[in-house]
Amino acid sequence: MQRASLRMRLGGMTAAVVTACATVLVSQAPAAAVTGPPPQASSFDHALYWNGVLLDAFRQAQGVDAEPQKLARAAAMMNIAMHDANWPAAPRTYLPRITQQHPDDSIEATMDAAAHGVLASLFPKERFPNLNLQKALDDAMAQIPSWVDPARIAGGKADGEKIASLMIAERAGDTPAFDPAYTPDGVPGSWRPTDSKPVAGPNWSRIKPFAMTSATQFRPPLPNGAISYDQLLRSPAYAAQVNEVKVKGAANAPLSARSADQTQAAFFWANDVDGTYKPMGQLLNITIDIAKRKGLKQSENAELFNLVSMALADAALVAWGAKFATPIDLWRPETAIREAGTDNNGATDADPAWRPLSRDRAGVNFSPPFPAYVSGHATFGGAWAGVMQRWFGHDFAFTATTEDPNANPKTRSFPSFAAAAEENALSRIYLGVHYRWDADGGLESGFELGEFVYVTRRDQ
Repeated sequence: MQRASLRMRLGGMTAAVVTACATVLVSQAPAAAVTGPPPQASSFDHALYWNGVLLDAFRQAQGVDAEPQKLARAAAMMNIAMHDANWPAAPRTYLPRITQQHPDDSIEATMDAAAHGVLASLFPKERFPNLNLQKALDDAMAQIPSWVDPARIAGGKADGEKIASLMIAERAGDTPAFDPAYTPDGVPGSWRPTDSKPVAGPNWSRIKPFAMTSATQFRPPLPNGAISYDQLLRSPAYAAQVNEVKVKGAANAPLSARSADQTQAAFFWANDVDGTYKPMGQLLNITIDIAKRKGLKQSENAELFNLVSMALADAALVAWGAKFATPIDLWRPETAIREAGTDNNGATDADPAWRPLSRDRAGVNFSPPFPAYVSGHATFGGAWAGVMQRWFGHDFAFTATTEDPNANPKTRSFPSFAAAAEENALSRIYLGVHYRWDADGGLESGFELGEFVYVTRRDQ
């Protein structure tokens, strides 16, 4: 994709998105709002609080529990449940409406119980012994103003438990997407593991979309328009892509190839290692910071995080569908460079000792355990930016932080959400784990998806 083409998309929806949005708006007209009390008057924001708890869960997630697509699903389930618990401000709900215990039930208690119930099902104590969700629930409910009738708090809690159960039941059909079975194509160009980590999410294309009309709605075309591995690997475009990351993404790349700022960006957006809030959490954390900065009301935060997390969850479906559910499961640059002698392309040269810049806390270089095309970081970043720029504006400047242990400094500033998303996407080239078309394809699909979610799912 050309850079000019991408920039044109940042200022408004493409014709394809406009058409898709119009179709969905006709078929998914918002239901009438129910009668109910406003959210309780309190300086404590329950929507932001539970997203903080979610980030703690992400930090504790390891191994298969930390796979990006699973964390995206978890964020969507929790935030949709809280959004649907926020009765008066949610004329359009994702779940079937419940019958409240009482019309004056505490909205905040409903939000707390809904979030707790979903998280408890997704992050069970036996696998997350240091995540005390019961204490989180007790602490949140203790912030409900003392003048609220205890009976209304109890009723709200019961309402929230119903919503959590509905959310869990609604996504019970996702089970086939968790199947780890995968057989590599076994030819030059096809992905194969680069270390002992199990493949992550090979069947994620089987998950039900949260907002999209189909699993393929925003799936990007195959790289360079190829229809086979052989056609792709023989092309001059492929050689250019491999040689770019070979130079810019090497662990030992000189400053003449990768600038100090590019190295800083690479680690700033990484957050791939245990103990961090992961790439998903970084985007949610930025959203928390901006929501606080703008002083959004609790009901507004419930809606904002519903949109952001729904877009991120469907971005996982877009990216993992492109990775695994097409004729080309593209190998990582690490494999492509080491095994360049097998690609039948005279413009690439093998370097068996090549390693990506990406590294864990022990300094061991690694590539993520799934195919390269498209970049999950890029797709997530584009989807997030697509929602955020529609909510806050296209020229919203902000400063973001990171938890990656290799990042220095820990903050970076951006003139817009689109600029942050693009740097996020390109950072994966500098980290040595993606090609440029991985970044471009994921970013473009993500932007279109984010705009679609905002238009079709925002409460009117």
